[in-house]
Formats: sequence, structure tokens, C-alpha cells
Amino acid sequence: MLYRPIAVFDSGLGSLSVVRELRKALPYENILYFADKMNFPYGNKSKHELRNLIVKSINFLAKYKPKLIVMASVTPSIQIYEEIKYDFSMDIIPTKLPLKRTMDLSRKDHIAVMASHGTLESKEFAYLIKKEVPQKIFIEKIDSSDIINLVEDGTFLFDQKSAIKRIRGVIKPYIDNSVDVVALCSTHLPFITNYMEDIIPSVKFVNCSTEVARSVKGHLKYTGDLNKSGTGKLEILVSADKENFQSILRYMRIRDQVVDVSLQL
Repeated sequence: MLYRPIAVFDSGLGSLSVVRELRKALPYENILYFADKMNFPYGNKSKHELRNLIVKSINFLAKYKPKLIVMASVTPSIQIYEEIKYDFSMDIIPTKLPLKRTMDLSRKDHIAVMASHGTLESKEFAYLIKKEVPQKIFIEKIDSSDIINLVEDGTFLFDQKSAIKRIRGVIKPYIDNSVDVVALCSTHLPFITNYMEDIIPSVKFVNCSTEVARSVKGHLKYTGDLNKSGTGKLEILVSADKENFQSILRYMRIRDQVVDVSLQL
């Protein structure tokens, strides 16, 4: 067991984009990465189902005595986090929508938000938009569930031609010359940024995974728990489909061992 790790979880590969940013920002920290493949995707779950899954995952990860737990998925972060953040003894860091940075970068007041269906259609998303986005800024909502799926199943690695075709089909109807910045509001989406830059090269992309890594580093500095030396290690847990998941990680040159686990407490 890793010594006091940062625990990171999602319903699959999405957490890895957060892990990647955490390892850049916090190279001395141990990281415990839990991919709950058995319950992929979070984006199509009812709020009640999602809440039960998130609580179960946090209770499961608490056994590893982490410094904090990163909810590395936007959907539960905006729908569930506020309801449960005080229900646990350890700190929980959500993955927030990078709306402010997206708006700051825009010169045309016309941005796009790429996210899962569950995120875009939630009342919490509507509330955030109303609260944080001035009326002068127009937002295109792009349901990116199909793109999230092609990341999760490895299509973006194994069949790039098909992946680019599907990505283009999702984003092209919404992106014209008036959109200049896109917020990637799923932790799966940073993996295909290079494809999207080829399809719409004039657009800037804002990565939610980078933003959450900044939040984690700031929190550890504040609490005095930041490691300043040593060698950070990675431990990977998965709740289903281990062989396929491990093959995708190997293709991405991640050689760390993957361990089967069950959420049954």
C-alpha cells in the first residue's frame, strides 16, 4: 500500500488525464488511481444512482488513508459534490468546470462547452452557467458522450482514422468562425486534444484536468501536506475489464501494475 497517497477516481480512463497532470505538478506524491470500469459511464446515471456510486467509491478509497480524494469526473463533481463534501473525514477535491479561464481567453464572447450528456442536462450545470457566465457570452453545449466512449474503449489509440471521423461529426456542427475557445469539461477529453486541434486549428482548448491539479497542489500547500522530496509512485486499481484496461495503459506506455478490486465493502 502506498504511503498516504492522493487518491483519484473516475468511472474509467478519465482519471488518468488528472493523474498525468498531478504527476507533472506533484512529482514527489504517491498517487492511487481507481478506475471504476464496472460503472462506466457516470454521464448516463440518474442522480440517485450516481450519488450511491460516489459515496461507495469514497468509502472504498478511505481504507487507503489518502491525504485527500480527487473526484476526477465533472458529472459527479457538479451534481453530487456539494451534497456530500462534509459527510467524510478526509478532504475531497472536485473537478470544476473551467468556465472562468475559458471566458478570459475568449475574444469573441462565443465559447463552447464539451461534456457528457449527464453534465450538460443537469440542473446544476444550468445553475452554474447562470451564476458564472455573463449574459453577453454565448455558449454552445456539445454533448461529447460519443467522444468519451471512444476514449474509454481505446479507439482513439487503436483506430485513429475512425476516431477523427467521429470527433469531427460531434464538434463540427457547433464550431464556426465565431467560437474561439472550448472548455473540455470531461476528464476523458484531454486525451484527444491533438485531434481536435487538427480539426479546428483556430480554436483554443481549456483542460479541466490541469485546473484540478492546480487545486490539489494549492490545497496540499495550505494544509502543509505537500511532499518536497522522494519518489512518487503510482498504484492502479480497476473494478472490471482489467485485461483490456491494462492493454490500453500499456499502449500509452504506462507499465505500472493494474490490480482488480471490488467496491463491496
